Amino acid sequence: MGTTEIVNELYDRYYIHDSTPEDVISSHWKHYQSQVKVRISEGNIESLVGSAFGDLEQRAITNRMLSWLTIGSYWLRLPRKKEILQLIKSSIDLTKRMGLPFTYDCFRQVCSLVRVNQYITEKNLDANPNVIIIGDGYGFLASLIKEIYPGSTILLVDLGRILLFQAYYCGKAHPHRSHFLMKGIEEFDQKDSSHDFVYCPAEHLRFAKNQSFDLAINIASMQEMNQQSILGYFSFLREHLNPDNLFYCCNREEKTMPGGEISRFLEYPWREKDVHLVDEYCHWYRYFLSLHRTQNGPKILNSRIPLVNYFDGLIRHRLTVLETTDDCNIGEE
Repeated sequence: MGTTEIVNELYDRYYIHDSTPEDVISSHWKHYQSQVKVRISEGNIESLVGSAFGDLEQRAITNRMLSWLTIGSYWLRLPRKKEILQLIKSSIDLTKRMGLPFTYDCFRQVCSLVRVNQYITEKNLDANPNVIIIGDGYGFLASLIKEIYPGSTILLVDLGRILLFQAYYCGKAHPHRSHFLMKGIEEFDQKDSSHDFVYCPAEHLRFAKNQSFDLAINIASMQEMNQQSILGYFSFLREHLNPDNLFYCCNREEKTMPGGEISRFLEYPWREKDVHLVDEYCHWYRYFLSLHRTQNGPKILNSRIPLVNYFDGLIRHRLTVLETTDDCNIGEE
């Protein structure tokens, strides 16, 4: 199935006929989903306007300059500079194919992947890892992982309206790869599949029963979910991750959504037997330069420093070997 057909099907299902179940949408997305706009005419995309899931639509020259200044200021302070720079070079070529600019949002994901790669190599998962990404915005991270690990299989899970963007941009990045849309009609069997990218609307994840994964990633997405969704994803991961797995989770320490729900990172359903290889505040997710002034930012003599903004809350990240269902069964025996 080509990505044009996938995009058109997602458009029909989630824009023309909004079939997203209420229980998978938090008040955050109920608030922002009207700002996500797609227009398709006679099967051809006329416009894509994303909102609240990345800065890749910011094409104004001033925004792009400030984005690069932000990137430079972080790069000078971070370790593993050579690895980050190499991945930035690959990412710039990739975003050109996608028809998108390389921005600070991309840089953050590059830094996360550099950190994860260290442990992927140590665990010998670097040949053909099976990967699940929950909430990938414009699909940049999935496209970058495919660039680095050509033999990988990547399952992208998101709300159908956002998944359309991932199908579109991953298709532009890797047009000759195999792309597949899970429709929820029958179970998807990874063992019988040769697909490179598999797109799964959030409500259809239960049909991925025969899948197993080496690596799971969630960046700045669980912080916008309701508690039921977070519990559901953790349960799925524990059932479908291989025992020698990696789960990278980078989210707001605490976030209050428009409906009053509060998402707290440390209250996610972690377990005592989960092994945290990395557990700290994220070093590349602390401030950014922008003409738009946020509520918080650094001050000198009680006056805000121009252009420098803090995020609305502290960002934590964990790289964890999750306790899996197999681990629990072994313990019971």
